[in-house]
Amino acid sequence: MTSRCVAFVANRGYALTSSRSGLIRRFLDAGWDVILVTADDAESRSLCASGARLEPVIFRRGGLAPVSDLRAFRRLLAIYCRWQPALIQHFHARPVIFGNVAARRVLGDSVRIVNTITGLGRTFAGGRLAARLAGWGYAAGMRRADAGIFQNRDDYRLFLERGWISDGRAWLIAGSGVDLERFVPVDRSHRSDTAPVVVMLARLLRQKGILEFATVAARIRERWPDAHFLLAGEEEPAHPDGLTAEWVKAQEHIEYLGRLADVRPVLAEADVFLFPSRYREGLPRVVLEAAATGLPAVAFDAPGVREAVLDGETGCLVSEGDVDALTGRVTALLEDGVRRRAMGRAARRMVEESFDVHAIEDQYLSIYRDLGIPI
Repeated sequence: MTSRCVAFVANRGYALTSSRSGLIRRFLDAGWDVILVTADDAESRSLCASGARLEPVIFRRGGLAPVSDLRAFRRLLAIYCRWQPALIQHFHARPVIFGNVAARRVLGDSVRIVNTITGLGRTFAGGRLAARLAGWGYAAGMRRADAGIFQNRDDYRLFLERGWISDGRAWLIAGSGVDLERFVPVDRSHRSDTAPVVVMLARLLRQKGILEFATVAARIRERWPDAHFLLAGEEEPAHPDGLTAEWVKAQEHIEYLGRLADVRPVLAEADVFLFPSRYREGLPRVVLEAAATGLPAVAFDAPGVREAVLDGETGCLVSEGDVDALTGRVTALLEDGVRRRAMGRAARRMVEESFDVHAIEDQYLSIYRDLGIPI
């Protein structure tokens, strides 16, 4: 293998800067050409300052978009033909589905392809046709890859059971990891005498649980009028499941902070992390980042989420859609500071033991080496 070029393909730059920048730096430090195949945004451009090169592609997020998908596919063909990478790492649904077909058409067996399934999102919630099309796409993409990495056991089992990937090419790596030097434990012992603060970080999508967050906030503020429910996250105006910032701002019981460049300050002021998502997460990094600061979480028992929250140890899980139970668990934790802080300490230990970003990077590099990539 003579090429020393690697391509990282993702929906947008944030997906690469937030948890894969260390992996990218390892290739750059080893003298590889690193190509970022993603959106032309501030995050992807920031990685170019370190030596990576950007090849912009627009991947539509959510819903059927045949015209946009065709443009993205053609763009992938051109990029792979130009750079002739030895390794292509795909993240997210559309890069996986279209990128594998494009890579094999242009490069044949000369390239190693690794796909990471970062969650299935609305794939199997959009009706039978959407689920069937997604299944065909995943099957076509994954069968052309050399390795598939899954972030939770539910997705891992689903792909194996449906025959979309063979057991010998499937790997389970829990999440994208957390930078434990950036997300450090916070001393919250002083918060017993302050107004309670509950935080949620998520894109403004219905399935992310924004409506449930607002409902819990309204119920709990009947008892604690001074309680603060803080929501931070970006809009997804083109997403079929999206909510507008104007709608969120109109909810009298929650405070909308917009998209934050750094979530650590708001996590440091929180008592509980609330995550009522029914979206099929890979393994929600925001829950792990909150846990790394010593913050317990209350969430629905959904795929991916159940591996980020250990029920009764690092937080509480309730049945999907059970807002009454969700409200009850948040209330119980706000009433019991001793238990809340004990769960927070356990959450930090869990992240240290299982989700250190450097350990996750080492697992990725091990897979690449097994495929013959000299890194």
